Parts: sequence; C-alpha cells; structure tokens
Amino acid sequence: KINLLFPTQYQLESLHEACQPAAYSHDDGEVSEKLGAGRLDATAFATQFSLENTGLVDAVGQSLLEGTAVGRDIRSELYELNIYGASNYIGPHKSATNGDKIFGFLDIVFPTPHTGGICSLHNNENECRVDFATMLSEAQIPLVGYAAYFKEVQREIDPITSGHRLTLSYKLYVASSGDSPSATMIWAPGPFESSLETALAEFVNDPKVLSNGGYLGFGLRHQYPVSSEMRVDTLRSCLKGSDAIITRVLNKLHLSWSLRVLYRDSVSHSEQTFVLHRFISDLSQKDLVWSHWGAGEKLGLGAEFVRFVDESGNDDEKRAGDYSKYSEDVVDIIQMTEMPSVTNVHSQYLAYGNEAMMGNLYGDICLVAEVPAKVLY
Repeated sequence: KINLLFPTQYQLESLHEACQPAAYSHDDGEVSEKLGAGRLDATAFATQFSLENTGLVDAVGQSLLEGTAVGRDIRSELYELNIYGASNYIGPHKSATNGDKIFGFLDIVFPTPHTGGICSLHNNENECRVDFATMLSEAQIPLVGYAAYFKEVQREIDPITSGHRLTLSYKLYVASSGDSPSATMIWAPGPFESSLETALAEFVNDPKVLSNGGYLGFGLRHQYPVSSEMRVDTLRSCLKGSDAIITRVLNKLHLSWSLRVLYRDSVSHSEQTFVLHRFISDLSQKDLVWSHWGAGEKLGLGAEFVRFVDESGNDDEKRAGDYSKYSEDVVDIIQMTEMPSVTNVHSQYLAYGNEAMMGNLYGDICLVAEVPAKVLY
C-alpha cells in the first residue's frame, strides 16, 4: 500500500519494477520503443483516490467542453497507471480509444518528488506545455495536478531528470441513454456564452450589417471526421467545445445555421472565387472541368458563390474574388472567427479555358448563420 501524497523512494521504485513497460502507438501505426516508463492496467491495481469527490468532472465540463456538456451525463473510467523514472520519456502519441462514446482523457499527476517530465499537448499547430513537477513542488500543501484533452490531441512527456512521475489516466465519455444515471450531471453554460450572445445580438441588429441579407461565417476550432461526397451538416450533432457554444447562441438569437464547406477555388494567383457548398466535393475525379463553369455547374446542386465583406458591406481585400464572368448571384458573407478551420479538405483538378492548367480546390468545414435582409422604413 502506497500513500500517493507522501510516498517513499523505495515504494516508488518497487512500484516501477512491478509495472509492465509502457509502449504507445504513433499515427503511422508503429509502436514506439519501450523507454522504461512503467504501466499498469486498471485491472491490475486498486486505488482509494476518488475522482468523483474531487469535482474535476465539473471542471472538465467548464473548461475542456466549454459548455457542450449541457444536459449530458459525463462519465470517467480509470484505465491505467503510469510511472516514469530518471531518463524515461514518451514521444508524441495519441491515447488509444476503443469506443465512439469516448471524447477525451484526463490525467491526474500526483505530487511525487521529481524534476523534468514536462507534459506537452499538441493539436495541429497549437501546443500547451505544463511543468507539473515545478508547480506541485512549490505548493504549500500536497496537491494533485490534472490535464484534460480531447482524443485527437497528441501527448508527449519530456525526459525525467530525477525522481519519479506518477499519473492515473481516465477515459472521458458521454453516457448513453441506456446507462444508469450518474451522480454528476453537468448543466453549466460555457464561460463566454452570455457575453457572446450580447455582442452577436448587437452586431446582427446593426442596420448597416448585411442590410440585404447574407451569412456570418465561423471557422471550426475542433476536428471532425469527414469523407468524400458527405453532406457536412450531418456533423451538427457532433460539434463540441466552442463550436457547440456558437450554435447555442445562434439558436437563442433565432438565427438559422448549418454546416457548409467554404471552398476557395483557385486556377491562378489572379483568379479565385469562394463557394459555399453542402457537400464535400473531389474535382480530381472529374475528367473535364471548364474554368468558366459557375459554382453549381462545377460542384453540384447546393453550391453558391459568396463574397467576403466587412460590417459596412465593403469588399474584404484579403479575400477578394473575381465573379465578373459568372451569371450566378453572389451572397455576402462576413468572417466572424478565424478561417481556415481545423477540419479542411483539398483536391486538385485539370481546368480547361484558353489553355489547360491545374486548379486547386481548398475547403474548410465551417458554421454558417443566415442573416435575413433588414426591413428599413
């Protein structure tokens, strides 16, 4: 038996020796070299640490999920213990999942004396580094640290320079309708939901903003599974984090919204257009694409040209498009959050005009809200 708040060096060394060597799969499917870190499956040990009594599930609902857990029963499942000794480290990897219900992971870091072992979380170009060793050693009373992250995030542990780093890891998932109710039900709104609702209501009610109607475009901050030819609005029930908060605010403001693919269609540096489409298109599968084709002819039913404008209706110079040779209507759109999105697609195609050239179709899955035309008296 080990008191994880006050363990002895002998106890930690004995625990490390009792563990199996840890090995983690990388994105290419290969298993990393066994680097000395120890692992115990949850079936191989017992712990008196009670996650339910810490309130951390509520904290995850407030920060990691940013309000998307409203009305959902969030569960945790202990699945492993990890211990790292001097010189042990784990390279970038994603934690394994064995079910669609799992949306993320929670690591509990105990205040065992050690140095090094900085935890890095990577998601696309974003990185977060946490030095639990320093944080916990400077605390006046024994504390535990925690890191909660979505399942698509890569985790990395830097080499331990001295001592032992000890963690318990939990899978996080949403209970299905057939599961018995949990004592922990999260109903909290997102931390910025109220202020976003106020600001967005003021913005769309401004008579200068999209006076003739149009769209508000929001880039997605999280990654979602996509496939060729899929209707992207089928992902609306999968939205999470800040993406889901935006949809709740739009619903409160009675603004109709949907998920679309925002395509930047570029045949040359001087000729580009922007198209919203309901489906993911792969033009590389087409034998013939004429450069003068309109959005619907090129991408199919449900595609429409859009023109980026500012709040006063002026062209957004960073995203200027040339629509002069097309007869189709062009709808104004205002970028509300950063684009491109985390979830994106790309295809190349052979375009024919005065001469044959390669065209590129870059698409970002985005959230689009429809703003009706203003009625002016």
